[in-house]
Amino acid sequence: MSSDNNSVALGQPLSSVPPLTAAMIASLPHASFRDRVAAGILDLVLVVLTWQILDTFRGGRAFFLALLVYNIAFWTWKGTTIGGIICQLCVVRTDGTALRFIDALVRGLSAIFSIVVVGLGVFWILRDPERQAWHDRIAGTYVVKVPRNWPL
Repeated sequence: MSSDNNSVALGQPLSSVPPLTAAMIASLPHASFRDRVAAGILDLVLVVLTWQILDTFRGGRAFFLALLVYNIAFWTWKGTTIGGIICQLCVVRTDGTALRFIDALVRGLSAIFSIVVVGLGVFWILRDPERQAWHDRIAGTYVVKVPRNWPL
């Protein structure tokens, strides 16, 4: 490993990290159920802590709306959430391109359905050969595992 300040953890210089293309992202492995649950739990804890600190509303519906807005905003902005960044996950469209607002909105709203039916839509990841939950299928998205040396 070089002592150059421009190197990443794997010893590969930052300048040699290839820019992410749709084809490269589409070829990444789909995220496991465990990784997706870990990222979801991290996001939930973050939103709960923020909710408690802000203490703006007391209603449960408003909390779930805040959670939905958090996810849609981060998926649109970064293609992932803070939990996803920690777990190195990225949500992409099935063609490998970045999510647009409408994709994130459809994914977020359909995730409600995936969860409401006793989580069956989420557990579908365990059966699906492409590791897609129902909301991924509806929105036309995949969750991929991004290598640590690729910026999110």
